[in-house]
Amino acid sequence: MQEKLTESRRSFLTTSGKTMAGIAIASSVLGANAQKAAAYSYNTGFKYTKLDPAKVGAITYENYFKRWCASSVIAGFVEQLRDKVGGQWKDFPIDAMRWAHGGMAGWGALCGTLTGAGTVIGLCTNDTDIGEAMANDLAFYYSYTEMPNFQPQKILKTEIHDMSIAGTPVCHISVGRWMKTANESFLTDGRAERCARVAADIAMETTRMLNAWKDGTFKAKHKPLYNVVANGITSQHNCKDCHGNDIPSPETYQTLEK
Repeated sequence: MQEKLTESRRSFLTTSGKTMAGIAIASSVLGANAQKAAAYSYNTGFKYTKLDPAKVGAITYENYFKRWCASSVIAGFVEQLRDKVGGQWKDFPIDAMRWAHGGMAGWGALCGTLTGAGTVIGLCTNDTDIGEAMANDLAFYYSYTEMPNFQPQKILKTEIHDMSIAGTPVCHISVGRWMKTANESFLTDGRAERCARVAADIAMETTRMLNAWKDGTFKAKHKPLYNVVANGITSQHNCKDCHGNDIPSPETYQTLEK
């Protein structure tokens, strides 16, 4: 299993080396040349207090199998903040963002974990610059961290061992890379378990950033909008993952109706 994981990581890093180099160059260029959009603060009334990342991750994981990715990340925070802080958190509709699962109602776009995390970040920080900086760092974390890392105290679906590097915040590519690594199909307990643990990973990283912000020590790791400088448009370096010669063949599931 370790050999398989090592080979998967080596293969990804080999093919993504040029991408990462481009990111580094573009980030430094952007810092020097790009005009900064006007930022502003705002008041949502949602307060934040420091939370234990491990507990946020555990609650997120436990919620995944009934709420899926976006709402489960939100639940990881709300289920604690409504007791620790109160106020508007007491009546926060956790499932209002459930539609964001599977890259928006199963369309495979932005991973719902990031939508859920971004919602919490935006409500807590009350500053457009800080919110975007955290979301940007979180997208990098999601895209270039080998996951899932989270290990539940009680496994709710099945044990899994395989990890993968998404290389993108796009749901269907992220899931597809893990499915290929683990030799799993989509509608399986293994894939559901993987996404539940990834949701926990993202919720915990979000907690670490918000805790640092609460302490006044948060500092962005990455420049925003690097891809605009690199590509001349908001985009990513992974177009050929889905387009060109690498278009995946669709699978048909009898459980789904057109």
